Amino acid sequence: MRYMRKDRCFLMILLCVPLLLPAQKANYGAAGKYDVPELEKVVGSMELVPFFINETDKCWFHWEEANGKRNYYFVDPDKKSVRLLDDKPEPKTKPVNEKSHLPGDVSPNRQWQLYSRNHNLYLKKAGDTVESQLSRDAQLYYSFCINEFDTSTTHVLASEAHWMRDSKYFYVVREDNRKVQTVSLMHAMAARPWIETKKYQYPADKDVTQYELFIGNTQSRQLQQINISKWADQAIAVVHATASDKEIFFTRKKRTGDEIELCAVDLATGHVRTIIHEVSRPYINPDLFAVSIIEGGKEIIWWSDRSGWGHYYLYDSAGNLKSEITPGNWTAGRIVSIDTLKKELYVYGYGKEPNRNPYLQHLYKVSFDGKKQTLLTPENAHHRVFFSPTGNYFIDNFSRIDQEPKTILRDKKGLFICDIIKPDLHSLYATGWKMPEPFMVKAADGITDLYGIMWKPYDFDSTKKYPIISQVYPGPQIETVWPNFTVFDKYNNTSLAQVGFIVVVMGHRGGSPYRNKAYATYGYGNMRDYALADDVSGLQQLARRYSFIDSSRVGIIGHSGGGAMAATAICTYPDFYKVAVASAGNHDNNIYFRSWGETFNGIKEIADTATGKVSFRFKVEVNQSLAKNLKGHLLLVTGEVDNNVQPANTYRMADALIKAGKDFDMLVLPNQNHHYEGLYKTYYENKVRHYFGKHLLGE
Repeated sequence: MRYMRKDRCFLMILLCVPLLLPAQKANYGAAGKYDVPELEKVVGSMELVPFFINETDKCWFHWEEANGKRNYYFVDPDKKSVRLLDDKPEPKTKPVNEKSHLPGDVSPNRQWQLYSRNHNLYLKKAGDTVESQLSRDAQLYYSFCINEFDTSTTHVLASEAHWMRDSKYFYVVREDNRKVQTVSLMHAMAARPWIETKKYQYPADKDVTQYELFIGNTQSRQLQQINISKWADQAIAVVHATASDKEIFFTRKKRTGDEIELCAVDLATGHVRTIIHEVSRPYINPDLFAVSIIEGGKEIIWWSDRSGWGHYYLYDSAGNLKSEITPGNWTAGRIVSIDTLKKELYVYGYGKEPNRNPYLQHLYKVSFDGKKQTLLTPENAHHRVFFSPTGNYFIDNFSRIDQEPKTILRDKKGLFICDIIKPDLHSLYATGWKMPEPFMVKAADGITDLYGIMWKPYDFDSTKKYPIISQVYPGPQIETVWPNFTVFDKYNNTSLAQVGFIVVVMGHRGGSPYRNKAYATYGYGNMRDYALADDVSGLQQLARRYSFIDSSRVGIIGHSGGGAMAATAICTYPDFYKVAVASAGNHDNNIYFRSWGETFNGIKEIADTATGKVSFRFKVEVNQSLAKNLKGHLLLVTGEVDNNVQPANTYRMADALIKAGKDFDMLVLPNQNHHYEGLYKTYYENKVRHYFGKHLLGE
């Protein structure tokens, strides 16, 4: 009986063995096989960029095969033909006018030179030895020179200098950064470590860039400063209008980011008139806002999201609204081409086609009066087009995350002319590579559709349970949910998945300007936390939908804004996210770019009624305040000389974790900027794989 009891106990142990088997092993070999440098060996070009010949419809392009060989092709739309060339076409150049070698910026009639020396502005007639000094107050950080730090010779002007067609007038914008404060970075890897210092503006800084606009006259050889002031710390930008010799156009934008005006300056008198005044709260969308001046100002095309969707509007020269050019519940994006004779606009659009991913980019032709809208790229895919100089044809590159790329030629009506080329992906598929899978979940509100992409291990077994890693970027200017076909996704998610994870990316409310205004501005005033609930909700939905996802082993990784979000997430939902990698995160937006923080988080304008002076207040939640909540494993990463998201962001988070008595890991990549390169990038990605392997797979 005693032996029988032992046998029964032994049998019970055997029955329990599956529960005691070693944890799933990390497959670092597969991760290396599908790393970007390895995939690059079997993949060539994915889409083409045309080089049009002598302002005609004919063009050539280069195309790399998977073996690295570069071929050259010639496209003739009239013959509907594409042929392989023996070699790269030689560019046909016009005879060089020796005056084109004159220093500085030369007038259209080639009679005048405009240049700077010792920061000041000079004018000289071509071939003359007499120069006119137009300014005498310029200095470092208050300069007319494109290269402020080199004053030994004569230089071209900054890009904001521009001649009018008659060569009589020109305009130039000067920035005043003399009072703007600086930040510094230590370059420790130099033979003698040195400190790099540059001007850098923080949100709510008292002293920020000031803008000045000048009009110059070659006949009087005078430079007139134009009174453009309206709002404290306003930003201005000149709007190009080649067909006008009477006025120049510029926008001025309020520091709070919610008001903008289009103005015109009379070249002869310097008088400023306001044409369009737009108020859009909480902010004017900086990624999609655009303005085009038609026929020297007779008509104006103006982008606005006043209807709740981003669209273009047509105004007359006095600022009277004539029509909405692109009405409807969809978003009008970048203008590709304008036909002023036929009064038609060629524009990218998002979300107009039903039952399609709203991030897919389509090309539309719309009439100025808004009565006719024509889809020119009907395929259910993401389209990137190039018009020929005549406007008679365009090249259409299109693909989808789950659809191979293809390039075709269309006429201006969108009609198919001929196939041009498509990539040969046989070598890629021969490695075992598979396309990632698109998916859709609901936001935490249970209503809003969120779009995502999933990568699986290529030895995927649906009967197994896999940890899931959310690769995040909260926006608000872009979501890293690629709509087009990709092999080398920006964050190397293909390789990470091969270790033994399900890797996903998904959008979050507030993440993109390409949806409606409510979606785009969802995160305003809550820059740290707005994307978190949607990420948690999306991951939970995926775990309920797919039995192979283990919701008890959740990781999160991000870079830049995604790095900040990863750290926020693991400290806000410490029982949900078990592992986080926060790379180059802007953990403290008090010390990140002024324009970014003030626009997307908001800044309050405070007026002193006694003095009339205006000040600004910025308030944002920071990750340091969450450090006390950390339970899981957190890896902080920064580049030593990151001049975008300064290392101070990561150091402040590390300091808060230390003071909270929290265990965490940290990696500083020497001599690396915001984007890691070479062996440092390889080291970082290997570190990420092993970090998740250790803490999610228990290797």
